[in-house]
Amino acid sequence: MTDSDRKIIMDSITRMLSRREHAYAELIRKLQQKGFQTNAFVPVLEEYRDAGIQSDARFAEMKVRAGAAKGHGPGRVKMDCQQWQVDEHLVDQAIQENEIDWFELALQVRAKKYGIERISDRELRYKQMRFLQYRGFYQDHIEYALSVTEE
Repeated sequence: MTDSDRKIIMDSITRMLSRREHAYAELIRKLQQKGFQTNAFVPVLEEYRDAGIQSDARFAEMKVRAGAAKGHGPGRVKMDCQQWQVDEHLVDQAIQENEIDWFELALQVRAKKYGIERISDRELRYKQMRFLQYRGFYQDHIEYALSVTEE
């Protein structure tokens, strides 16, 4: 690999990371799409990772915050991170460190779409449960969200 190839690869990685956090696997995919040879850019990417410039832990933290802001539960966030081959331990750590109240978030998501009236119709209850499951909330979050009603 020539010096100019290395500079082009470094410039490309730097531009991507300057916009937002990227997972390691995501950077590999994007660099391959740009036509770079894997054996040429992996050593450079490893340097970025070793220097702390690229971090899957920061990527997981970003995904947790962004997912919560969109009303997504922890299950959905984990699935998003699995797509980019981020270690599940890093995702679990990011979920714990962000201290998001997933129960309240599930309640807010339900209230925004359906309100918080008492549910007497079984079909409506199942519909709301499926919606919250789709959003990535776990069963205990869903039960809490469905149990809170207006007095």
